[in-house]
Amino acid sequence: MSDEKKRDYYEVLGVGKSAGADEIKKAYRKKALQYHPDRNPGDKEAEAKFKEVGEAYEVLSNDEKRSRYDQFGFAGVDPNFNPNAGGFGGGFGALATPFPASATSLEICSAAAAAGGAPTPRARGRMWAPGWS
Repeated sequence: MSDEKKRDYYEVLGVGKSAGADEIKKAYRKKALQYHPDRNPGDKEAEAKFKEVGEAYEVLSNDEKRSRYDQFGFAGVDPNFNPNAGGFGGGFGALATPFPASATSLEICSAAAAAGGAPTPRARGRMWAPGWS
């Protein structure tokens, strides 16, 4: 089921956002019995709702998942979701360079040259260090 077609998990279980664990569990059991495949043999719609109820309960019964769902919606419970990835920056953050943020281009190039590295053709046009042609 795609995110566009998903209903709010609180709506699925018929509880409010302030519902406690006991209320969520009670609502889940009621809905699970209502849509259980054994009670609705051959009913594809009931089967889909049963799965939807199970998915909603899995998220809302887990404090960490519920918190992420409340903050980020369906994206927060997506296994590929990383709230620390940042926006358009690509999410590399401090891993982008082993140098401190205050390092100058000359310091970086000198360190690379001392380590036996050579700048890439792209970097060669932007940075210069003694000994580079």
